Amino acid sequence: MMRLLTLYLRSRQVPRAAPAAVVATAALALVGNEPDHPLQTVTFAVLALALGFGVLGLGLGGADPELDRTGALPWWRWRTTHTAAIAVVVLAAGLAATSAPTGLLVRDAAGLAGLTALAATAFGNQLAWTLPIAWGGVAAVVPPVADPVVLVVLTWPMQPPDSGVAAVTAVVLACAGSSAYAVRGTRS
Repeated sequence: MMRLLTLYLRSRQVPRAAPAAVVATAALALVGNEPDHPLQTVTFAVLALALGFGVLGLGLGGADPELDRTGALPWWRWRTTHTAAIAVVVLAAGLAATSAPTGLLVRDAAGLAGLTALAATAFGNQLAWTLPIAWGGVAAVVPPVADPVVLVVLTWPMQPPDSGVAAVTAVVLACAGSSAYAVRGTRS
């Protein structure tokens, strides 16, 4: 089993990508960490999480997606675990480097992990970075407002930790993305 895990991690370039994602996430979150300016802290934390998922999203697919689909292994378990693992790694790096609210970081890590998995499923692992980076970038530019609901959904990563709409949006994205990726895998 250990050999299989090692081969899986190497085929997904995890030994090279994980340290790069941790350093990139922590560095960007740390640069913007200004406890006296909470909006700046949250903005940089969201962008840092998106960057971390962008780096680790490349590893959601192997060299041959068709081989993954036809293999005898229960790939859905591997894919689900992989998605959860990248969420934990990016979240841990973000938590270590910023003073942004923990609830916000947990919510955003879950939603951005789902977006990364959804992008890998829809566009392929080479473009898995597109949705988390794009949504994180838009949310960082558009100020978080409480109304209308469409803008709350658009800016869910920047909403306060107690925002119900943002939490539901993150859960829906996390479930939809990880489910699609677990069942389908990456696009060929």
